[in-house]
Amino acid sequence: MLGSIFILMPFIPFAYLAPKQFRWIADRCVGYWLTFPASLVEFIFGVQFQITGDLVDHREPAIILMNHRTRLDWLFLWNALYKMDPWLLTSEKISLKAGLKKIPGAGWAMGCASFIFLDRNFEQDKENIKNLIKYYKDSGQNYQMLLFPEGTDRDLRSIELSRAFAQSKDLPIYDYCLHPRVTGFQYILDLMRKENYIKYVYDVTVGYPENIVQSEKILLKDGHFPRSAHFDFHKIEIGEVPMDKAGCEVWLNSLWRSKEAKLKNFYEKDKKFEPSGSRYVWPLKTTGVGYWIAFSWWVFTSMMWSYFTYQYFFVKFYVFLGSSFYIYALKYHNGVEFLVIKWFYRRFPDLRKDL
Repeated sequence: MLGSIFILMPFIPFAYLAPKQFRWIADRCVGYWLTFPASLVEFIFGVQFQITGDLVDHREPAIILMNHRTRLDWLFLWNALYKMDPWLLTSEKISLKAGLKKIPGAGWAMGCASFIFLDRNFEQDKENIKNLIKYYKDSGQNYQMLLFPEGTDRDLRSIELSRAFAQSKDLPIYDYCLHPRVTGFQYILDLMRKENYIKYVYDVTVGYPENIVQSEKILLKDGHFPRSAHFDFHKIEIGEVPMDKAGCEVWLNSLWRSKEAKLKNFYEKDKKFEPSGSRYVWPLKTTGVGYWIAFSWWVFTSMMWSYFTYQYFFVKFYVFLGSSFYIYALKYHNGVEFLVIKWFYRRFPDLRKDL
């Protein structure tokens, strides 16, 4: 909560007066905050990350497709992206459940970052997705959008539903994946192609050799983290992805069959991925002082802001005003991200014509 009030809130006037500059600033503020949980995971809780395959280019717009083994995959992906290129934490955009935007502090910050919040109802989500992708393009920033085509993490209930779906459609039964859903991916892909805003699709496979932590509740209750997480990245040129829906569905299902085979080999044999594409293998240990600086800075500033809030009335009043703004944006504009978009197109009305 402190970051959304003391770091992002002072820049909110830029969203109205200089919206492109606000987008640049907010991405970097949120990206630097993401370094803090990443530092906790790797340096404090000792999770090791094995990263192989192709490098993700933060300068080019793309879609990242990943299997959804646990509810924490997105958290561990931050470590993988940081190990590759820290700038990726400023350019990755995540699709999340809409309810998460209501979380004070974290939800407000993710709204400032213009993450995509979904109601899991495609007809309701379509317009929001369309507006956000156009806004991404018009803001002049290039982003990599993380999507989980499986739609949910691989728990007992989703396994049963996926197997029932496979049997009804005469599809193979998967032991390590869920069957992907093509509708949302196809819609986003078409929108990005229409905006000429996609160059690559990254096929990412994640595996946990041991101590799989399925959810946040288990992590908080038991205090357990996986000992390691393995990510393999495969870069695919957008021209290799079919344009039509039927071809795209065949392509995505083929990709997932390959992913199932990769995961089967991972879990049943040597707990390692064969590197894809350029076959890069990143060092197991993350070097440099970036994590330690981020951890120290966020701990110090959080303690400082907490002290000032407790000690001084005018700081309490500022926190009240900042919180009231985010609550207003959520209640009357469906979140700060859509209020920012409204201000953006008020400033650049010529870009609004296709909305």
